This record gives sequence, C-alpha cells and structure tokens, in this order.
Amino acid sequence: MTAPLRLVLADDHEVTRTGFVALLAGHPEFDVVGQASDGQQAVALCEAMQPDIAILDIRMPVLNGLGAARLLQQRMPALKVVIFTMDDSIDHLEAAITAGAVGYLLKDASRDEVIASLQRVARGEEALNGAVSARLLRRMAERGAQAAPTLETLTARERQVLELVAGGCSNREIGERLGITTGTAKAHVERVIGKLGAADRTQAAVRGVALGLVPSQWT
Repeated sequence: MTAPLRLVLADDHEVTRTGFVALLAGHPEFDVVGQASDGQQAVALCEAMQPDIAILDIRMPVLNGLGAARLLQQRMPALKVVIFTMDDSIDHLEAAITAGAVGYLLKDASRDEVIASLQRVARGEEALNGAVSARLLRRMAERGAQAAPTLETLTARERQVLELVAGGCSNREIGERLGITTGTAKAHVERVIGKLGAADRTQAAVRGVALGLVPSQWT
C-alpha cells in the first residue's frame, strides 16, 4: 500500500484548519502531519516535518503565505506549495506562481474540487483556479508577456494540447478529450513546453496566448 502524502497546513484561523482536516476525512491518501498559524511557523514546520505538500493561506501574521512560499522554494525546492485563500486577485495568483506555487485554490471551492486539485498536485501537475487563471492569461496576452517568436512550429495535435493546457486540463483529462493515453498526452505536453521555450505548463499557456496560438476565448 502506498504511503499517504504528508501535508502541512498553515492558516491563522483555527476553524479553517479544522474544517480543512475534516474535508480530507475519508481520503487516506492524504495525512495532515502539522498545522501552523503563521507563515514563519509554516516554514519551520516544513523544514522539521519534510512534508510532500504545504498548503498556505495568503493573509497570515508574521510572514504571509507568499513570503513563506518563496522561502520554501529556496530551501525545499522539491516541496509542492498550494495557496488556499479567499483572494481571487490575479496579482496574487501571478505572485504565487512566481514564488513557486503549483496550486491556487479558493476557499469557496467544493470538497470535490479541493480533493481533485490535491490529487493533481500529487501527480506532479498544477492546480490553478480556472477563473482566476483565465483572467491572468488575458492580462498577460494584453501586455504581450513573453511574446518571443516560437522556436519550432507546433503541429495541429500540439496546438490542441496547448489549448487544453491553457484551459487547465491535466494530462489525464487531455488524454480523455483527445482519445489518447495519459502517457502520450504527457509526451505531447512536454514537447509543447520545449518548443515554446517555456519552463512549465503555466508559462507555456501564457506564451501560447501571447503568440496567438490559443483560440480567442483566452484572449
């Protein structure tokens, strides 16, 4: 049996922490091994407990979640950081991505959405709130962010994959929509990232929008 993924949860409201732990009840693949009430405690706890995922609120005393995420990225680059917040600001989403977060969840998300997002993060994928991500992509397109020429031409299939990546689809979801295996979808995603000279899926989506490679609904 696979060992559960170890989580550290940081939020300055005890009720929120208690509710999140209760939300994970019935999902033995996740184990909350520590809780913190501010960002500084969260960093120290992560260094001590060596969890797989850190779930951080943005607005916390002493050190906020974005500051904690930046420190954790520097000190524990293999740790997956998920921001869990009421704030749907695209500025904070952009800052979270820059800080190294691979997940951005809103506290009004359903239980199923939270579980699905954590499962995506556990698989090594990103889990960014769709509505906020779409607004960020539009902003990046409008200001021409990273609008460098493509290094190689994308095939028709790769453009389909890029569109689905920009829509927030996981490799499994891409495979299901295109009728291919998850492994093949993953290979297509990696080729798209490489051809666009991007560092990851999020940057590939942003670059695809800026270059006009993604349909108009994203711009």
